Amino acid sequence: MKYRTLQGIDKPLSALTYGTTVAATRHDTKGRAFKSLDLAWAAGFRTFDTAHSYGDGEEILGEWLASRGHRGEAVILDKGLNPGQKGSTDVFSGATIRRQAEASLRKLRTDHVELYILHRDDPTRPVDDIVIELNKLKAEGKILRFGGSNWTLERVLQANAFAEANGLEGFTAVSPAYSLAEYMFDPWGGSFSISGDAQAPYRAWLEETGTPVFNYSALGRGYLSGKFRTDGGKPIEDCIDKAPIMEYDAPVNRARLKRAETLAGDLGYTVPQICLAWLMHEPMALFPIVSPSSEKHVNDIAAAADITLTDEQADWLLRG
Repeated sequence: MKYRTLQGIDKPLSALTYGTTVAATRHDTKGRAFKSLDLAWAAGFRTFDTAHSYGDGEEILGEWLASRGHRGEAVILDKGLNPGQKGSTDVFSGATIRRQAEASLRKLRTDHVELYILHRDDPTRPVDDIVIELNKLKAEGKILRFGGSNWTLERVLQANAFAEANGLEGFTAVSPAYSLAEYMFDPWGGSFSISGDAQAPYRAWLEETGTPVFNYSALGRGYLSGKFRTDGGKPIEDCIDKAPIMEYDAPVNRARLKRAETLAGDLGYTVPQICLAWLMHEPMALFPIVSPSSEKHVNDIAAAADITLTDEQADWLLRG
């Protein structure tokens, strides 16, 4: 595993971020969740993604960190404020941020998180109250850096312009969806990806500013996991869940997946390793979020951080 540093955080971040959604919500016992987290730690993961809306995710991560004595080395990326997603009743306000952030700290058994990311946006509302509250939480030492997940570039720039005009800090991290597969459809509500030609200006801004990107769905929520193969005999519906099929299955992405299968075979890697290596080759400061759970899968995914693609290979995966 490779490691990087970010200003304001006094410990290294793993190049890949461990998403705790699987450990928290798809395991039927706490012991199994702890086992997944132990495997991730042993493989070199030091940055962990969780959220107020992830069921028991924060409690499990907090208890695991405390029981293993890892909090001093671990970097926590926590998310709150989730208006717009189906089933959410969150109100877009500084008061919601305050209430959820303080509840999250109690669940995580810590007095601060290194990164606090707003889960979703409400573009019909002004950013003023939001930026002010995030700055208050930072001044209190409860968060070190903050930003937005499913926020457009326009809204990020609005937040940063308000911050600059008022002597405050703006967003210094983002966490949109991004992978080799282009995002095609949002079944959840309020999701946002920086893939595709339309988001080229966003990606250029991220590269120019060096803003760290903790991209979720780094393997297309399973579309690029290798479970479905274009050269296999099983229909896609028998291999992966309905949601990633809705989000990603399209001719352009099938072609990219097929090229990833070919390159993986040529180089002796797995499809997800190739797709993550493609992300690590990108000029943005990406910290892809992944959620492997078995020992083999955890170790295979962690090894992807050390794979280097050539410019030609990376471009061929994307464009053919």
